Amino acid sequence: MIQVRKAVAVLALAALGVLILRLDPRDPGGSLDRTGAAVWVLLAPLLITMAGLLRERYWSRWLALAAGIAVLPWAFVLVVAPGFGMDMCPQQMALGASALLLLSLVGRTMFERYEGRADQADWAGRRMTLVRWTIICNVASVLALYLFVAAYDYRAEWHLLVPALLLVVLLLGLLMLAHQRTAGILLVALCCVLLLPAGAYFVATEARTSGEGILFAAIFLPGILTGWATLLVFGKPMLRYLRSG
Repeated sequence: MIQVRKAVAVLALAALGVLILRLDPRDPGGSLDRTGAAVWVLLAPLLITMAGLLRERYWSRWLALAAGIAVLPWAFVLVVAPGFGMDMCPQQMALGASALLLLSLVGRTMFERYEGRADQADWAGRRMTLVRWTIICNVASVLALYLFVAAYDYRAEWHLLVPALLLVVLLLGLLMLAHQRTAGILLVALCCVLLLPAGAYFVATEARTSGEGILFAAIFLPGILTGWATLLVFGKPMLRYLRSG
């Protein structure tokens, strides 16, 4: 059964890869299109994740689940919202692939197959479950921030600096958290706090419709909530350690 679930996850990622390849990185004039080029760059981590799942690397499960969480809100909105004559097949394919990723990789069985075999660290226990999901949800936030940096058409160019800075700090914090470094908790929590005013400012100044604001909240809320929860759970032990030192 594990092999079937792993195969389903790999096929779901392959489906997302096919959708990426369908995007033409050049506009009708022949020049490079920012959105298409930015999405094509995601083929590299997608292929790495597929290879990691096949080799049962624990981090690949995090990346695959993060991909599902990142794609699901976009795909759901595009499927349930009026299509305006657009071909609905790609949106439905993305929705199905992201849902399959989550369904095939969640659960204790898949945890034991991937993180349970990690030699570098122990990921078992309730607290570490929270840390794992903080990493997963915020990797999804990293993917979304990357697209906001690389592909979004800002009215005011300097607004690009806000998601770019958050992207760098959040990525650094996640790398530290993946290595179970205490500073990673603080950096991720800081980014989760800053995402609120940054998101509110984006919605107020850049979002063209109310739907963009709702989608922004749906994408980043899981990462924000898990980041705060991790800080609350580990905050007291860290304070006790600092006071005793």
